[in-house]
Amino acid sequence: MDHQPVTAEGEGGPVPRELSADDLTMIPATPEEVALVAELLDLPASHERPAEVVQDWIAHWEERGWGTWVVRQGDSLAVGFVGLQDRGDFVRLTTRSVVGTSTERMARALRLAMGHALAWLPDLPVRMRVAPEDSATRELLTSAGLVHAPDQDHDVDGETWQVLELPYIRVVDRVPPRAAEAVLDMWVRVNDSGGAVGFRPGTSRGRVSAVLDDYADRMVAGRVVGVSLNSPEGELLGLGFLVPGTGDLQGHTASIERVMTDPDRRGLGYGRLLMAGLHRAARERGIERTVLDQRDGTGVGDFYARFGYEEVGRVPGALRVAEGDDRDRVIMSRAL
Repeated sequence: MDHQPVTAEGEGGPVPRELSADDLTMIPATPEEVALVAELLDLPASHERPAEVVQDWIAHWEERGWGTWVVRQGDSLAVGFVGLQDRGDFVRLTTRSVVGTSTERMARALRLAMGHALAWLPDLPVRMRVAPEDSATRELLTSAGLVHAPDQDHDVDGETWQVLELPYIRVVDRVPPRAAEAVLDMWVRVNDSGGAVGFRPGTSRGRVSAVLDDYADRMVAGRVVGVSLNSPEGELLGLGFLVPGTGDLQGHTASIERVMTDPDRRGLGYGRLLMAGLHRAARERGIERTVLDQRDGTGVGDFYARFGYEEVGRVPGALRVAEGDDRDRVIMSRAL
């Protein structure tokens, strides 16, 4: 994707500054956070360094419209921070938590921040380096979807530090033959593992291939956009299709179809990252509202609800998964 740097206004409206999920709230840093930073750095609040750090955070927000969030549990308790800092040719990720804060809570905060990065930030790699002995941080970053980028590893004082990087989004208007094999393989594996991606369980590879060919033809004709999630080394991690509406009545809308991620890597937040990329691709094309269908009884409705989707209709028994197993076709939508 060729993204322009995102300002505080962004594409299609203001960029969200606060992030939240359940009991977790992430807000831009303010001068009141000096005490928190002092605690995290194990310095007295009167030391000049915590105040300098907070001022740098605030300046970054003012200049770029994104930066470091303070992670709060409930209404007021600050439990750590997640930071994104512009380093020119990449975005540096930093994070630290108060002693006693659960790893699960910070993992949720990181997932929110990483989804925000793919949806709104400049199209730059997001990276964090990890000390050789710091397995806890490595596991935390992996649980938030970051992937080891071996070509970025480097030595510090004779020890090799690993660099983990956020997968990137690729928007394409065609499916090259080599990529088609990877897409087809993932699609078949997702379907065989029970994913609701448009087929009955056990559907042959040939039938899936025919549908992929149809998408590829429509992509070449400009009627469909492919959006993939890839590892830093280019490995396919997820895929979805964006189908813009046509005409004066529906030109501001788009359907999101066949959302899938590698079934062998579930639980790593790739679904969230892929949805962020699909929404970004939609906004960059002037789309104001997205619509998607989902198969009732799979639980994916709850997944989409996390991104603001609401059920707007359903067709009872429209999907025959197997003889005697008819499911409702559920239609969900959200404004971008």
